[in-house]
Amino acid sequence: MQSESDVIIVGAGVAGLAAARELSSAGLDVIILEARNRIGGRISTHFDSWPIELGAEFVHGKPPETFAIAERAKLKLQEIPNLHWHLHNGILTKSGEFWSKVEAVMEEMSSYRGPDESFSDFLNHYKQKNPVEDIESIATLYVEGFHAAHSDSISVQGLNKTNKAAEEIEDDKQFRIPNGYGELVNALHDEAMAAGARFHLQTVVEEVSWKRNQVEVTTQASQKFKARRLLSTLPLSLLQDFGEQAARVRFTPSLDDKIGAARKLSLGHVVKVVLRFREPFWESLTVPGERDEPADLKKLTFVHAPAEVLPTWWTQFPVNTTLLTGWAGGTRADRLSLESEDSLLDHSLESLSHILTTSKQFLEESLEQFYTHNWHKDPFTAGAYSYVPVGGLKSQSELAKPLEDTLFFAGEATNDMGHHATVHGAIATGLRASKEILKLLE
Repeated sequence: MQSESDVIIVGAGVAGLAAARELSSAGLDVIILEARNRIGGRISTHFDSWPIELGAEFVHGKPPETFAIAERAKLKLQEIPNLHWHLHNGILTKSGEFWSKVEAVMEEMSSYRGPDESFSDFLNHYKQKNPVEDIESIATLYVEGFHAAHSDSISVQGLNKTNKAAEEIEDDKQFRIPNGYGELVNALHDEAMAAGARFHLQTVVEEVSWKRNQVEVTTQASQKFKARRLLSTLPLSLLQDFGEQAARVRFTPSLDDKIGAARKLSLGHVVKVVLRFREPFWESLTVPGERDEPADLKKLTFVHAPAEVLPTWWTQFPVNTTLLTGWAGGTRADRLSLESEDSLLDHSLESLSHILTTSKQFLEESLEQFYTHNWHKDPFTAGAYSYVPVGGLKSQSELAKPLEDTLFFAGEATNDMGHHATVHGAIATGLRASKEILKLLE
């Protein structure tokens, strides 16, 4: 039996790490229980010549939460050129038209004031007034890919809130941490450790027994930890209490209201693959482009191909590497996440062969390594990140509310400011929850 601490934090993703740093720096005795054998949660940086991001990769916009950590740790944020290509009818074009079509839909959606409806329903109305070629495939690819959502489920009200929040942090800009997101994770961990926080990895929480000002946590290995307060950063799937795949945590008394709120939100699925080739062969390819001229892919950054199984790909440009990353979200990811890695690799090479107008055999011979992580089958997440379905907008706030000044909640799904599904949004919830706890000590 461990001696009683001030706060137990369940989960060492960025929400838990941010809270651990704040609470331990304020002088509280903090214990962090993490089920995995590593910290970071849905940030998972693997090194193989270059950092391979199997989870989160981009810093979206200029979120103050992320930039503050990077500044303290002296981490450089490298801006990514906003260079996109669009494949349509076998022709690669600069994607100005692609984005202008998406932006036109989003602009009209921002002025929508009717009852909440799905993006798919809104798009059907939009198409009747604006019969634009390919608008359904383009807009659906964007929403399902970026938000990991089902277009016939995701809320227009939720999308509008997210889009407004993104504009406020200049979300048209994208950054990477050159040595990987793991550096940001390690920086938070090191700050928390320096302030006295204690980490227990490979510690799977099985049950939380609680009453006001008293919590006892029992782990799968029958360890017991006591504290006056507990901060849960469990992913949405583990709170929804659905199915057998997620590593659910039992709360006694049960958190019926939290489960109800969690079930009004959705956890989206993403499939992400990283392919390492012998050389950046795409830089010298002759690919059909506009006005019968070949597309110059020396500065290839992003490419979107709505007809492909894995429709979105990117390089590490402006850093020159031999990596290509493929991405599918929403309904496509639902199907792909059930397939084997061999099948997923086959789909990846097939999609790339169409996009880059080169043979699948050439790609197979040029490939050195294939990387992926199935977040859907991962028992500690059972999905990628949350989105707001129709009628679910208030559920994020409900999920975030403390109980009896004893149980507190953080994690990207509890972000009700429009920044759910992002790293900075998760960090913000850890900071918010730590303020709620510290306020009790005033």
